[in-house]
Amino acid sequence: MDISEFLIELRQLVARRSAASHLVDTLAFVNEVANRLEEDPVFGEFEQIEFQGTGSRNRMLRVHGFTRFEDSDGSIGLVIGRWEDIVTPETLSTSTVNQLSGYLENFVRESIENNLCERIAEANPAYELSLQLFNEKKKINRIRLHILTNLTLSSKFKEELQGEVAGIPLEKHIWDLERLSAIYQSSMEREAVEISFSEYSSTGVPCIEAANSDTLKSFLCVIKGDLLANLFDRYGSRLLEGNVRSFLGMKGGVNKGIRSTIQDNPDLFFAYNNGIAATASAIEVDHSFGIPVITKLTDLQIVNGGQTTASILSARKKDRLSLDGVSVQMKLTVVERSNAQNLIPKIAEYANTQNKVAVADFFANHPFHQKMQTISRRLLTPARAGQRIQSKWFYERSRGQYQNERLYLSTSQKNAFDKEYPSEQMINKTELGKFDNTWNEKPYWVSLGAQKNFTKFANQFDSKNPELSESEYWDLISPKYGDSYFKNIVSVAILWASMERIVDSAKSTWYQGGYRANIVTYTISKLFHEARSIDKEIDLDLIWLKQELPFDLIRYLEKIAIVIQSIILEPPPGEKNVGEWCKKELCWKNVSNLEVASIEEINIFLVGVDEFKARARDGVVEGAIDDSISIQGKVLNLTSSGYFMKLYYWSDFTSHFSPLDKALVLKASTLQGFMKIPLEKDWKRLLEIRSGAEDEGFRMSA
Repeated sequence: MDISEFLIELRQLVARRSAASHLVDTLAFVNEVANRLEEDPVFGEFEQIEFQGTGSRNRMLRVHGFTRFEDSDGSIGLVIGRWEDIVTPETLSTSTVNQLSGYLENFVRESIENNLCERIAEANPAYELSLQLFNEKKKINRIRLHILTNLTLSSKFKEELQGEVAGIPLEKHIWDLERLSAIYQSSMEREAVEISFSEYSSTGVPCIEAANSDTLKSFLCVIKGDLLANLFDRYGSRLLEGNVRSFLGMKGGVNKGIRSTIQDNPDLFFAYNNGIAATASAIEVDHSFGIPVITKLTDLQIVNGGQTTASILSARKKDRLSLDGVSVQMKLTVVERSNAQNLIPKIAEYANTQNKVAVADFFANHPFHQKMQTISRRLLTPARAGQRIQSKWFYERSRGQYQNERLYLSTSQKNAFDKEYPSEQMINKTELGKFDNTWNEKPYWVSLGAQKNFTKFANQFDSKNPELSESEYWDLISPKYGDSYFKNIVSVAILWASMERIVDSAKSTWYQGGYRANIVTYTISKLFHEARSIDKEIDLDLIWLKQELPFDLIRYLEKIAIVIQSIILEPPPGEKNVGEWCKKELCWKNVSNLEVASIEEINIFLVGVDEFKARARDGVVEGAIDDSISIQGKVLNLTSSGYFMKLYYWSDFTSHFSPLDKALVLKASTLQGFMKIPLEKDWKRLLEIRSGAEDEGFRMSA
């Protein structure tokens, strides 16, 4: 797809989002791109705001959104969009770039130096951003200025440092049409960082090649503390693999032991510290005085040791300690980009076994996501009057999966895809976490933001029993997450989308602007709470069957949303920041205790708690049957492909498995034998044998 074709595709994406979200094209474009960039660590979690004003000396201020403060490296981002209604690519001029970045820089400067927050209404999310810039200026280590546009830069742009405000470095990032095209047409969720150590006055990183195979190479390295600090100071969270970034942000702080070693015994740091584990997609190795040294790295990601890295930089930057004599051991694995999505999460998981990162695998490729995806690809919505084709809800397991699957289709194929999976019927994994926690009356978790809420959601899949492995625990709970669960989540998604429309349509009446997501999650949680207060549940099956909300339910939701907005926008004394107030359980307690219109008004949409539990039990039984069929299908496919036949004759089989295992594999090696394996425990054992054999080096081609 060339750049002109991509521009047409982008116009369609923006038009659909504009219609669905009731946004002007510029804001629809900003939200579209921000959603796609959310998992790139240079961008982050996006919050939309609309603000335009003037500051001192009549400086123009304008901002369309911001990315939340990133604990792991102290970064925050401001976002502005420039959308042009064009059908062929046009050039973005340098003067326009300077103007747009100037609007953002002026907002930052006015917030930090002139208390801009005092001149912004507290109901406007721009107030929260301005207040945070002012109050947290000592914690902020970098401010990223993001310009999103469908125009094209005259030459390829690399992000650059752009001065400072109050001693805080500013970075400018321009996401133009060329750059967006490359991201949308790539399956990767992050842009690669290219590091040349000569730029840091270093000859390179001494290394020894420790392992070499067709898919990866591993090196043992020694990196100077100053060099590691310089890299993290420059790139911050971009160097942290996603799971490490999330959990480092949750833990916060720095390691006092690391700081004291740097201060008192820097020469012993190498001996005392476990070092870091990292991956890269490419390296260049030269020789200095006969010693191999790595001189360039592409897409460096720290998969273990993020706390060590952050602590070293903090010791130099905040404690003003010298890093002379500090050396850090580094295990570096070079993984080809094509294998990165599969291998890096596993490397991260195993590298963190010493200090276990909870639910690390959940963020990567947990079977829950695979199961939701499988269900979504086969489960048809109920037939509706006047519609010949039944559609499906698309579960997006990885960022951009929906767009990637339709991107290279012909026009007729796209039309068929859009009928099967309408764009408004798409749920991604962070949205699912949002819907689940709203359903379970945790709107204060949802208000933490997509990533932190998702971490809270993911904890339910983490085995708390030390005698139960993660895979065993998933096998135990998997039946709960079948068709019935997916239908319920879709029903909550329909509630959510309907509530967004209710709020948007009230802009000229009761809705004061800003904090739409908070009003939506609190209102829906309140709906479930009110039903449960009289021992009933919202009939989610009815919503699934209708695939829309009836008018009476919409009217009831609006009634309680109006009351809830007043609680959200009027925090108690000592709570000035609306956004922070919504994140507190006390806010939910106040909302849950509110007297609102009687839930009996919508009695037709309620179901008795006993009937709801009976449906849930039926769903678990159905889920267990589906799981069993799925396992049987996987084993049958392996049998049909000749996998077990080749595994049976694998020369190393008897070194790793018992005679009983070998007999089971022999039986599974033919279709006739497979038909004589009736027990699910044997099917599961065959899959375990497959996994174990591949861990020991077996390959189908062997």
